[in-house]
Amino acid sequence: MSVLPVAAPRLPRTPGTSTSFLPPRASLALPRVLLCDLDGTLIDSMPVLADIATEVLGEVYGTPPALAREFYLATCGLPFFRQLESIFPGDARNAAASEIFEGRKPERCNRIRMPGEVVRTLAGLQRRGVGIVVSSNNGTENVAAFADASGFPFDLALGFGGGLAKGRPHIELCERTFGVDRSQMLFVGDSLHDGEIAEREGVPFVGVAGTFSYERFVLRFPDVPVVRRFAELAELIAWPESTAARRSEALPVVGHG
Repeated sequence: MSVLPVAAPRLPRTPGTSTSFLPPRASLALPRVLLCDLDGTLIDSMPVLADIATEVLGEVYGTPPALAREFYLATCGLPFFRQLESIFPGDARNAAASEIFEGRKPERCNRIRMPGEVVRTLAGLQRRGVGIVVSSNNGTENVAAFADASGFPFDLALGFGGGLAKGRPHIELCERTFGVDRSQMLFVGDSLHDGEIAEREGVPFVGVAGTFSYERFVLRFPDVPVVRRFAELAELIAWPESTAARRSEALPVVGHG
């Protein structure tokens, strides 16, 4: 079994400040397209997913609960079968374990909804002409089900499958669909893996602390803005005085393939 790094301990706080390290909170340009991770970013599903993963790793591999949870969180942001390959490389049990995890996920996650403040933040950006995209490594069927149940008119709902994946495949599809450069996009996610995708693909990024601590994000990405709640995203954006909507209607939701 390979040994993975676990989450770093929280750093000591400097007296008189809320945290020892403060990432930049300078204004960001209003993006043309906002790509949002799903689990842990738009919805608070990570505790549920971590519970399921802890159960599966215990049942299949005999991993103690505390260690199983650390393994899952340390590799989050990847499809679960790739997490397993990172934790237990080449293990013949990985396929069965992934099936169990994916089978339990819909029943326990499908009822989780976006908080009102997240919906209002997305709606405010969409009214100003920003394309709103779900970009997740959750399965395409799960992402499509989430988008349908949310009642929010996402422009695209993209998951893992059918040749798509979070990162370059989603970004290139957005480039073609919206006719924009990736520098005009903004990616928001709750994992260090999300930040690494944005860094590698040249897409501006905002981290949402929670799954990983605020301090851990700042240590890994010292020049990236980090928020504690998704709704704080609106505070980072420089709103032009005139931001009339650039859209006549929402684009169709995709992600079933």
